[in-house]
Amino acid sequence: MKALFRSSINFKITILIWFGSLLVLAMILSYSYVQVHKLILSEADKSARGITLSAARKIEQEFRAVEKIASQMAIYLGTARLDKQGLLTLLRQVVLDNPEIYGATVAFQPNAFEEGLKFFAPYYYKASDGVKLEYLGSDDYNYFQKDWYHVPEVLGRPVWCEPYFDESGGRIIMTTYAVPVFAPSTPVTSGRKGSADLLCIVTADIALEWLSQMVCSIPVGQTGYCFIISDTGTFVTHGRPELIMRESIFSVAEDRNNSLLREVGRAMTRQDSGFVDIGTFLGGEEAFLAYAPIPSPGWTLAVVFPKAELFYEVVKLHQTALGLALVGATLLLAASVIVARSIARPLSSMADATKKIAAGDLDIDLSHIRTTDEVGQLARALTRMAEGLKERDFIRDTFGRYLTREVVKRLLESEDGLRLGGETREISIIMSDLRGFTALTSSMHPEQVITFLNRYLGKMIDILIEYRGTVDEIIGDGILAFFGAPEPLEDHPARAVACALRMQLAMDEINSLNEADGLPHLEMGVAVNTGKVVVGNIGSEKRSKYGAVGSQVNFTGRVESFTVGGQVLVSKSTHDRLVDMLEISDILCVQMKGVPGTVDLYDVVGIKGDYDIHLPRKKDTRDKLKNKLRVQVQSIDQKTVKDSESIAWITDVSATSAIMIAGYGIRQWDDLRLRFFDDEYRATGGDFFAKAVSVTKTHENYEVLMRFTSISPEVYKIIHQVTASE
Repeated sequence: MKALFRSSINFKITILIWFGSLLVLAMILSYSYVQVHKLILSEADKSARGITLSAARKIEQEFRAVEKIASQMAIYLGTARLDKQGLLTLLRQVVLDNPEIYGATVAFQPNAFEEGLKFFAPYYYKASDGVKLEYLGSDDYNYFQKDWYHVPEVLGRPVWCEPYFDESGGRIIMTTYAVPVFAPSTPVTSGRKGSADLLCIVTADIALEWLSQMVCSIPVGQTGYCFIISDTGTFVTHGRPELIMRESIFSVAEDRNNSLLREVGRAMTRQDSGFVDIGTFLGGEEAFLAYAPIPSPGWTLAVVFPKAELFYEVVKLHQTALGLALVGATLLLAASVIVARSIARPLSSMADATKKIAAGDLDIDLSHIRTTDEVGQLARALTRMAEGLKERDFIRDTFGRYLTREVVKRLLESEDGLRLGGETREISIIMSDLRGFTALTSSMHPEQVITFLNRYLGKMIDILIEYRGTVDEIIGDGILAFFGAPEPLEDHPARAVACALRMQLAMDEINSLNEADGLPHLEMGVAVNTGKVVVGNIGSEKRSKYGAVGSQVNFTGRVESFTVGGQVLVSKSTHDRLVDMLEISDILCVQMKGVPGTVDLYDVVGIKGDYDIHLPRKKDTRDKLKNKLRVQVQSIDQKTVKDSESIAWITDVSATSAIMIAGYGIRQWDDLRLRFFDDEYRATGGDFFAKAVSVTKTHENYEVLMRFTSISPEVYKIIHQVTASE
């Protein structure tokens, strides 16, 4: 035993430190266990239930107040016949006098207010500049089919409606208390009056934004918060706006595969009350959840209590436990001194070696440590580790030329890094493309094209890496990259837009270098879109890549096809996440192949906040030509030039755009190939390319505003000469 104690560091450390650790932990845990349970059982449940019940009663009072106002209006209208002005005055005063009411209306049955009048529903609501009036009801907005009208009509009693977006009146998310008013002269024979006896529906609306502000104002410690769910479990209010009316407590439970949260959701929708340990609810801290019903609308208030705050009183216990821990630490220190004497010198050498490794110097020499105990084994293991790191760095640097560092890290460090498969994740996608690159390089030597292209791609990829983007594909002059995978990024929409703006700003530097080398001027279009895709290792066991697939990737490509040089277009999904941060110069309403209806695209020229990047304002002044320029025009479909040709005339021109008069129907967003023709119909200056930004029908012709996408130096010279002479 004595020889084992002298030769084995593992044995010495195990005996001395293990014994001391057991003593310290036994003292701390035994004392803390009794006190913590006593505090939790006596204070947490009682305090949380009291706060939650008080808050629920406060919110219930607001709903009761709205119910009372709407019911009084219904009683009044059921016994008194108001003319139009009287009705408007009543509604306006109700909205003005009651801060909890966002809007109110009286929606009449056909012919009930005035013979021959199908719709009559004056609606007063609060706006930024005061109370406004709108009249609801039209063929496009048939309020007889809306839940707030139809449900109380069928049930014959007042109801709270499920929250909805009001597209006709206030245009906000709201919930409505609707009260049916029946004709006073019709007797009730079946317990309630039927829809044939209905005179009108009286409503009072509560804006969810107002309700959210009221709920958020309820104090819950330092970091606790409240939220409300509907009778179906849907989030009605929450500190995270992206959850409101989009997620439910059941969808969160499903995403987390949390059966306890699912049971709590069922209890909440049954209007029960309780107090449970919910764990890391919605990705936050460990917390308790207390809940109580709000009877009027049938909703439930939930209050999240972070455990750290509820256990605040345990700090005194920890102070006492700290004293005990210090006693134990003294014992451990004494034991460590005994062990350190036998291993100090070798460990000092290994510490110096680890400093060199941390600094990037992997050439270490620990050959002087020849002991056979654990210290010697550790020294040899450290030497092998340094050699392995050399090999790993070589692999990482080699792969890094073909893959992003995040993907290389995933491949080398994750156990399943090379396993085929993926996961659904929301990311932000960037797609960029040079305008007219193929035409610009058609007459260049291959070596010159590669130099030309690598200068552009090198700068763009540096920017993408700086913003932690993952490059998916480089196809010729096009780049597909995304943010938020493999490493999750909470701010991936903002990061993607900022990166796109930086890429556009970098084009000035690239073009300055091109101009110095006698190379053509480049313009790039960039699209940004946010959505859910499948990301992961795609391919086969022999060859695969880390990438993204899904309809949102294709949609990003369609958005990019609408860009012109120097432009950053973002989709609505990206815009809605950054609406307060983006600087928008224009909103394009376009039609896309395979996408029903119209799609809004946002021309972004800047982003505020932490990134604070803005594109310079470029003034595009077109000169009116005294002598129109004759051009031959051909449309391009899917990068294929159509055979049909036509003659048109350019009447106004600048270095980046022109106005053209054509005798046939060019469509908006068409890509065009053009060629100048002289008076004898001979081509001059070579081809140039443009995109039809807008098309206006005149009496006999079409006026087309074009944005140039690719201009050869010869064509640019012609335009410069024409504008200079004008």
